[in-house]
Amino acid sequence: MPDHPMPPPRPVGAAAAPPRRRRWVLPVAVALALAGAGWLMRGEIASGLPGAPAPPAATAPAPPPPPVALTVATAPATPRPMARRIAGDGSVVAWQELVIGAEAGGLRVIEVLVDEGSRVSAGQPLVRMEDALLAAQLGQAEAAIAEAEAALRIARQDLARAVDLARTQSMPRQTLEQREATAAQAEARLASAQSRRDEAAARLAQARILAPADGIVSRRVALPGGVTQPGQEMLRIIRDGRVELDARVPELDLAAIRPGQPVRVIHGERAILGEVRAIAPIVSAETRLGIVHVALPPGAGLRPGMFARAEIQAGDAAALTVPQSALLFREGRPAVLVVQGDRVALRPVAAGRRQDGVVEVTQGLAAGEQVVVSGGGFLADGDRVRVAPAPVAAR
Repeated sequence: MPDHPMPPPRPVGAAAAPPRRRRWVLPVAVALALAGAGWLMRGEIASGLPGAPAPPAATAPAPPPPPVALTVATAPATPRPMARRIAGDGSVVAWQELVIGAEAGGLRVIEVLVDEGSRVSAGQPLVRMEDALLAAQLGQAEAAIAEAEAALRIARQDLARAVDLARTQSMPRQTLEQREATAAQAEARLASAQSRRDEAAARLAQARILAPADGIVSRRVALPGGVTQPGQEMLRIIRDGRVELDARVPELDLAAIRPGQPVRVIHGERAILGEVRAIAPIVSAETRLGIVHVALPPGAGLRPGMFARAEIQAGDAAALTVPQSALLFREGRPAVLVVQGDRVALRPVAAGRRQDGVVEVTQGLAAGEQVVVSGGGFLADGDRVRVAPAPVAAR
């Protein structure tokens, strides 16, 4: 028999007893609840005491301040006449370049009397060639003329005697007719001799080359000792020393160009005033450029072959303009700030000519629209602005 009494048997289906480690959970939870209640009571009592500070009340966040409106000066887009300048460029050429050649062949050059750059006058000797043979031929022609004149004189005397004898019936009619034929032949021989004399004189004159007009020698080909050929080039002369600019101009601008219009020719840092002499009637099919001949004044200092630019003053044309200070460059493109109410709108535009402090607007702006001319450097699209009064804007 056991020393301790046995516990009564547990009924079938009864729940098992909780483990011993859970027996302390309930007392601890009750203690924590009582402590929290006491702390809340102390807070309520303390808040009711005189002189105790009230807890701060919750406040809403302050609204952001309104954006600052910058003061700007404005001006309207205004139509006005502007001088139309047509740009072109090209090479300086001679107004007329005279090519002087040899007329006679087989003559030896003895002396060249001018050099490149020499100024010559009309009729001035330029080249002298060997003329001894030609002079001899001229002498023979003059001798033949003298012989023909003597033969004609004798023939005329014989004819006169024959006429007198024929009146008295002392000479046959046939003899008179022969004397008349002889006199006619003598006249023909004299005319032929005179023609040969003129030909020899002309060939002798070809042994000297003379300047056909005033000008400047631009090129010298002839050299002493050379033998000429018919048509061989000897010299080149710029007639009257005049040069001009052959300016290439776009085909769409040619209709506005007229002879006599002033032209500003720019070569390096120099500016020369010329005028339109003529417009070429043909436009290049490859480049679509036409040629405008611009006459340059004497003493311009430009030489054939130089390159220069031209600004052709083609009259006035109406244009929509704004002050140059209104033009901005944003992202590499021209633009303006247009005032719309109390805000500005960034408007891309296409700029054209500039003159007297204004710039032409060819696209993107309408007449009368107000644009910012002062104070727009720090503005962006949509910013609020305040337009300055007229006196302030003027200052």
